[in-house]
This record gives sequence, structure tokens and C-alpha cells, in this order.
Amino acid sequence: MTSTRPPSTNGTAPECALVQGAPECTCAQEAGLLTEEQIVTRALSKLRFEQRADRAGKAAARRGLDALLAHARTRGPSELVSELLRIGLMVRLLTADDAEADDVEALLQEYIELADLDGDPRRLGEAATLRAHRTAVFGHGENALADAAAAFAILTDITAPAPGEDPARWSRQLSRTLNGLVVVLLKLGSHELADEVSQRAVAVAESSGSVMDRLVHQLNRVRLQLSWALRLERGGRDAAAATRFVGAVQTAHAAARLWQPAMSRGSVVAGPAVRECSVIGAAYALQRPGPEHLDMLRTLHPMAHFTEDRVVLAIATARCLLTAGRAGDAAEALAPLHEELRHAATSDAVLALALHREVALVEHIARGGTPSEALQHYAAALESELWALREARHTALRSHSEHHRLAREHGAVAAQALQDPLTGLPNRRALDMRLAEATSAAGSQPCAVALIDLDGFKAVNDARSHAAGDAVLRAVASCLRTALRAQDLVARYGGDEFVVVMPATALPVACAALQRAADAVAALPADVAAGVTMSVGVVRAPLDGEPSAALAAADAAMYRAKHAGGNTVVSGAAAPGAGHDGAGPAGRGAARSPVRVPPHR
Repeated sequence: MTSTRPPSTNGTAPECALVQGAPECTCAQEAGLLTEEQIVTRALSKLRFEQRADRAGKAAARRGLDALLAHARTRGPSELVSELLRIGLMVRLLTADDAEADDVEALLQEYIELADLDGDPRRLGEAATLRAHRTAVFGHGENALADAAAAFAILTDITAPAPGEDPARWSRQLSRTLNGLVVVLLKLGSHELADEVSQRAVAVAESSGSVMDRLVHQLNRVRLQLSWALRLERGGRDAAAATRFVGAVQTAHAAARLWQPAMSRGSVVAGPAVRECSVIGAAYALQRPGPEHLDMLRTLHPMAHFTEDRVVLAIATARCLLTAGRAGDAAEALAPLHEELRHAATSDAVLALALHREVALVEHIARGGTPSEALQHYAAALESELWALREARHTALRSHSEHHRLAREHGAVAAQALQDPLTGLPNRRALDMRLAEATSAAGSQPCAVALIDLDGFKAVNDARSHAAGDAVLRAVASCLRTALRAQDLVARYGGDEFVVVMPATALPVACAALQRAADAVAALPADVAAGVTMSVGVVRAPLDGEPSAALAAADAAMYRAKHAGGNTVVSGAAAPGAGHDGAGPAGRGAARSPVRVPPHR
């Protein structure tokens, strides 16, 4: 289909060309002209497109997403990279192709590293959710419990955006993260916890989420209610199941109202949800099965793209056929999917078991017989055992979640003892611990250690105020943290001095990275950093050496940078580590001639 929407003011199409009907998207070529928000919007549109596309369309959407991610990586670690990693992971996790397990692992590790670097609770909860989802799809569900519980503890503790954060953007991102956790909890069969998270996601999205966001949340609530109802039926809790079926229809009404405004594009208007959305149609049919639903259900089968949706639709179709007295047709409606699931693993065991149960019941009816009494007793005992296991899993999730919440609270107190309260950077105590670790014999390569002193900082305190000086220190600390690598430790040493520990880093590499950081600080606006610059001394600390010797050598190199005029990086050498005989170019205790790295102008 094509869109009649006008082009945006920057000359690029307002949405992905792939979504508009082109065979390939041009997002990567246009990315330089788009805002980060527009790039994310295009990536999300590709995620939704991919779920409904044929094989060629799915491949094209994947190429477009990977190209956008490659473009974003050229800008360095950022919130944009994290969001594109998340979307790329979701595409692969929803496909659940074992051949992509290695790609999922690589993308997940990159996302986790960025989340740890950022420290934002929402993103940390997202990382735990993605780990649990990965394990549920490619591993064993039980192993996903701890990560799902950690995500639940983190995300349900988030109540408001951080100071200065855009509330609308915060609510959109949090609601999407909560939605991902709902999907994982459903795969683990924890309907109660999924219901809690789903209600929170809907409430958060209502404030400022897009129509599409709100539709997605309502559809997932329909899926939740239907899965829960089918699970209750298996456990012999028919009255409770009926209540859930009614709840699914009520939520389907809410989703149907959002369907057309969310799915219509340009001059192409979406049809009625009950004719285009398999989940909504299945909810109506399961709440009150009857032959009047059969024509609708027949048109919906091509619309069901996920295995879980196909299971629910097949069960709904079979029950409507049974009410019409067509038991043989009901069995035929279930047979293809039943055969498929016998030979292919599915990450949603709850719905897979519901389908197998439905096949057994329908086949007995179709053959005109009833199951033997012994078989009925066996099935009841088995379901009772499965129910007990489900309850145990739910209890374990709750227990893991409370344990993680307590551990986080304790960890927050411990972290405060290692954090500089002004800049938020690690303090002297944390630095000592990291230096001892980095210079231990367990390391594979020596680390680089840099000592930084700010040029012109005293004048800021004298001419402006100590409050202004504090603001400059915070700005410089943030700039250093952004300019350097995730694995590099940036600590506040005291006053206007900072120390950087760069594990397994050669001296030329460290010098180049520190010079880029110095350039970034020098380029800060005058109203932010008051024109301060950095004098940097950097040395290579030998393994099994004394951390104090490395700091002393870096301090000496920093003073040479000061005497050279400041705003520069000077390298030297630390004293050799324990066990070295001094043989080599410099010998024991000797320092190499300082190498001055001129500042880039």
C-alpha cells in the first residue's frame, strides 16, 4: 500500500519506505537527516511491519533495522543505540529461530553493557527482561525465573521520571518496557504477575502513549486473559475461566476502538478489528462459542502471525464448530497446528498444553466415545501436579523478586559509600579497589592510569562562587564519562583532580583516548564549564606493581603537562612491578622520556 502523507520538512519520507510498499527501505541513507526520535519511530514501524510481512518483507525489515543500528553505532554509545538494540533483539526473539541464537547473545551483551554504563533503572529492568526472554525462547523456562523476577522488582519500583526527564517520553519508554515483561511472564505461565504488570503498562501508556502503544497494551491484555482462562479450564476451574473469558471480551472492546485510528495509514483506512485482528475475534468466539462466528474466524486465520495467536484461534474455531454439530470439522481445524507443535518446540507451554487437551477432547467427541475412567483419573492427577508446579513457579518468582528488591536496597547503601556525592563518580575508596584489581597479576595486560587536573578551575571558584565551581566539576565529570569507554573507570580523586583507569590499554591508545576527552572538555560551552581545560598525565602501570607508584608517576607527568601550558596530555612510565629485574629499555626505576601529545585545535 502507499501513503498520501506529505514529505517531512527535511525532505525525507515521514515513515519507512518499506512500510509504504517499497521492496527496500532507505532509512540508513536518510538517517543523517532524521532526529533520534524519528529514527526510533521508523525502527518501531519496521518491527510491526516485520510481524505481518512475508519472508522477503521480513528479511528487508531486518536489513533496515541492522543498517540503522550500524549508523547509530558510529555516534558512539547512546540511548539511540540502546533502543535500536532492543528493537533488533525483539525482532529475533519473536521469530524464535535457533539459527539466530548467537546473534541474540551478541546484541544482548552489547545492550547489557550500555545499560550498566547508563545505570538507568528502566534500562536495567529492560536488560533483565531481555535476558529472561532470551532464556525462555532459546533455553529452559525455569532458568528465566531469576531474571524475570529481577525485572519485576526493578520496574515495579519505578514511580516517576528522573528530574529533568521528559515525562511523555518517560511514560512511552516505561510502558513499552513493561509490555516486554508481560510477554515474558506469560511465557513463564505467571498470569497473576503478568496481570499486575499489564495493568501498570496500560495506566502509564494512557497518560501520553501513542494510539499504537495503547493498542499493543490492550491486545496483550486480551492475550493474557485468554491464556489465563484456558489454563484455569485445564485445572478444572471453569467458573474462574468464564470470568477471564468475559474480561478478555471487555478488553477486546477497548482494543477494537483503538484499532482503526492505530492501523489506518494515509488514505488507507483499516477495517473493523473483529475482521482483521485474530486476537480480538478469538476473544468474542471463546466467550460464547457458536456457528455465527465461523465466517469471521475463517477470515482471521491468515491474520494470525504468532504461534500463540494461532493456538487461541484454532481452539476458538474448534469450539464454534462443535456447537454447530461438526465434530469432525473441529478435529480437522486443530490437526495441522497440533501436528506442527508435536514436531516443533514452542516457548509458551501453557497454550501448547491447552491445544493438546483440546485435540484430545474433540477427537473423543468426533469418534462418538468418552475417555476411560482410568484415563480421566490420570489426566486429573497430571493436571493437579502441573497446577502445583505452576503455583511453585509463581511463588519462586515472588520470592526471587523480593530477594532482588532487598539486595538492590542493600547495594544502593553500599554504593553510596563508594560514590562521590558531588559528581556521582566513584570516589577515592572505589578507585583504590579498582586500581588494586587492575594491577593484580590476574590481569592479562598492564593498564593505563591517568591523573587529570583542571586548568583555570581556581579562578572559577574565586571569580564566581563555589556553587559555580561545583557545577563545572559535574559538567566535566559527565563529559569524561561520556567521552571515554564503558570499561574505563573515571573517579574523582579530590578537589579538581580526576583519575582514569583504563584496563589492558596500551599507552598510545590511552593517550589518544584521553586527548579526545580533553578536546571534548575544552569544547564545552563557556556557560557550562567556564572555559576550564585539562592537564593530563598518563602512565602504563605494570602488572603486580604498586598502585601508589602508578599514581605518583601519573601525577609527575600531569605536572609536566601543566608546565607545557595545560590543555594537553603527557605520558610517562610507572616504576616496574614486583618481580621485574629492570631489564629492558628503561631499567629499574627509570622513566621514559615524556611524550607530549599536542592538543587538537
